[in-house]
Amino acid sequence: MAFRRSVEVTAVGGLLLLAATAAIYAQDAPVATAAGGRAFSLGKSFMFLFLTLGPLKVVGPFAMMTRGRDDAFKRRLAFESICIAAVAVIVAATIGSNILRTWGVSIDALTITAGIVLFLIALRPVLEQYAPQHAPAAPTAGPLPSAASLAYSPLAFPTIIAPYGIAVLILLVTLAGDDTSLVFRIMGLVALVLVLDYLAMRSAERVVTTPFVKPLLGILGAVMSVLQVALGVQAIVGALQRMGALR
Repeated sequence: MAFRRSVEVTAVGGLLLLAATAAIYAQDAPVATAAGGRAFSLGKSFMFLFLTLGPLKVVGPFAMMTRGRDDAFKRRLAFESICIAAVAVIVAATIGSNILRTWGVSIDALTITAGIVLFLIALRPVLEQYAPQHAPAAPTAGPLPSAASLAYSPLAFPTIIAPYGIAVLILLVTLAGDDTSLVFRIMGLVALVLVLDYLAMRSAERVVTTPFVKPLLGILGAVMSVLQVALGVQAIVGALQRMGALR
């Protein structure tokens, strides 16, 4: 049941991705970076950030955490988790890149790390489709958790701010180098993704209870899972090629 709900909300995130990326690609152009002459586009940057920090993986867990709770609880949980996530991405963007240079970690090494983590995590829902199905455990009696206890963990970490999402953000900021305007553009994209996360969480119950979207959600959810696995593999292959390990 949990996997089915995750697949359903994945498709809704995919529809949000198509709508937001279309607007960005309409005026998108390659942006030269200050790191080794590499180039990337804001549209691709948004897609990477959306896949790793966006609603694709947030709506399902949020709907399960807030099942049976009132609207005030849902609103507070969504707001607090987004605030915590916003602080985390600011810290990652400002400190992570500097630590990367101080420790002498190359961009390709960070890319491989992000690719491995993304590959392993994205592979799980693909394999779960073929795993034996077990009856869900009966809920244990006890007081319901507060919004404050859920906002930090497990909602903000690691649901919204996943390790590979932080790696992608640090990678983009590092590639931007000393181009302050480009760094602000990237952070603007991150802010847009977090806004989409908040809107998706606020409409999570409505999304998961809409019957007519289930067939589309199942198909799109499976496709997005496979594409995320492929993205992780491509990140590893691309970094190895730049390092000369592959031709």
